Amino acid sequence: MRPVMLLGTLVLATGSLAAQEPSPPPAPPKFNLTTDADRERFLLEAAIVRRRSAPGGITGSERATLRRADGWEHDAHIQKIDQHKMANPIGATVELDFRDSYRNNVAAYRLDRLIGLGMVPVTVVRNDGTLPASFTWWVDDVVMDEKARHQKKIAVPDVEAWNRQMWVLRVFDQLIYNFDRNLGNVLIAKEWQMWMIDHTRAFKHFKQVKTPKELGPRIARVLLAGMRRLDRPTLKESMKDVLDGPQIDGLLARRDWIVNYYDARIAQFGEAVVLYDLPSRVTETAAAAR
Repeated sequence: MRPVMLLGTLVLATGSLAAQEPSPPPAPPKFNLTTDADRERFLLEAAIVRRRSAPGGITGSERATLRRADGWEHDAHIQKIDQHKMANPIGATVELDFRDSYRNNVAAYRLDRLIGLGMVPVTVVRNDGTLPASFTWWVDDVVMDEKARHQKKIAVPDVEAWNRQMWVLRVFDQLIYNFDRNLGNVLIAKEWQMWMIDHTRAFKHFKQVKTPKELGPRIARVLLAGMRRLDRPTLKESMKDVLDGPQIDGLLARRDWIVNYYDARIAQFGEAVVLYDLPSRVTETAAAAR
């Protein structure tokens, strides 16, 4: 009852209730959901209250503001494209097993968590109108993307820490057979944490890695251990709504190729030379997400 008594005192001291300006509604609390489970639930349940074209997108992707019933808001990246062709002409060449699908965004997120990285934003499958789509958590605190960094010639403050993240990206792209990595979908958040986004043109069925020379001389310890843990039953259950059998077969074959490549380097140079740990800010983010 004390708040009611205090309000009455204030009214008596300043005049009649009708003379006062109505109080504005309280601002919603700052959004602070940090776990994957909380963010997935938000992306699945929150209503879309605003839409606009996503910057840099060429497939009709959108940036949307989502609002939950309690007023909490956050943005999401929505992609609905879902194309697959056995062959797709590109100039004078042909791209085999052409894929450009929202499903691959979801698969990349789930795979990232299976191998313990935490470098792909939370992504879920959700209907947008009558069509299924990927809803990806809009990354907070992005300072720039890698394209802008190169254009502005901004030097990284810790070259070794940055290269360790870049080597992860290169291995991850070979693992998922990413056909469309570009500097614009490598985001740089505060403290130089790298985020990998937009994987719609990945997960081909090929069993050979796309570009072996992209594999660096070293590999993150957590990444190699995570790839070793992958098995067919786990992938079939985790990816049952986004990847087909040949895609899973290709993924496992590429995993074997990459693991064998680094096992050979370890045998030749030793673990101390080949293996490394990721910057603490990356591993801490991954641990918090889980």
